[in-house]
Amino acid sequence: MEATEDRPAADYRAAELDGALRGHGCRLTILDSVPSTNEWLVEQLSRDAAHDAAGAPLRAVVAGFQSRGKGRLDRSWFTPAGTAVTFSVALTPRDRSGRAWPQDLLPWLTLMLAHSVTATVRELTGVPAAVKWPNDVLIRERKVCGILASLVPSPPGAAHQGPTVVLGAGINVQQGHLPVPGATSLRLETGNDAAVPTRSAVLTGVLAHFSRALDRASVDPAAQLGPGGELRRELESALDTLGRRVLVHLPGRNAPLPATAVGLGSSGQLRVRDDDGREHEYGAGDVVHVRPGPRTPEDAEHENERPR
Repeated sequence: MEATEDRPAADYRAAELDGALRGHGCRLTILDSVPSTNEWLVEQLSRDAAHDAAGAPLRAVVAGFQSRGKGRLDRSWFTPAGTAVTFSVALTPRDRSGRAWPQDLLPWLTLMLAHSVTATVRELTGVPAAVKWPNDVLIRERKVCGILASLVPSPPGAAHQGPTVVLGAGINVQQGHLPVPGATSLRLETGNDAAVPTRSAVLTGVLAHFSRALDRASVDPAAQLGPGGELRRELESALDTLGRRVLVHLPGRNAPLPATAVGLGSSGQLRVRDDDGREHEYGAGDVVHVRPGPRTPEDAEHENERPR
């Protein structure tokens, strides 16, 4: 069954999705329409005093249509019904012994989900998707996905559980045109309607990849995401921003800071080196934008080294 205006989630079949996610510890809710999947999921969690103390490690919701989606800095995000994968996933990250992750590692979850989107898009379509710090997925410099994270504090008397993280994502799939030139969709990038994956395939692929990444990190979060950690190296290798010239737009500053992106900090912050050789470190909340800077021969070499 295809999505329709009256039933925008009709193409999401519960039995099919449950089967694809079996073994990944994900409890999924399907909604036809909702203002915001992040807001809906946060509200559900607020009603559950124990959050995810019991049940599936991941709790997700997908909507056929989202009428009031939001991005970073409270920017609006809208897409026609039945064309994008709009979903949110909630988790209270713990290591294998049941201890809550250190809070300074939680920002890595956004990059983990972005990498999961990138891996899924590459597997299903073959197009060269890449992660742009801090929360976007691009295809040939055009945005196909954005991610927004929020925290739900631990319930009273349960601080040991750690906060619950809610990650919302919108992935453009079926759109034949988009209102801004810097955006794209899987349909536009494949150039072949028959090659466009179903929304169900995209959703289950992303959640499965994310579940596996979370399982890897839970063995030892500090080691996996610390300097030289296996998962951290994988996330850095998928990040198109590193090694490139960038323009860092900062609040209250008229002119952007020209710099080279040289690495990530302990919490996934972007480390840049300015033209005077000084290094700066910025979190996602510290910047307005990080735009590509003037291209150099080193940029071309960096792109040639990236997996295709």
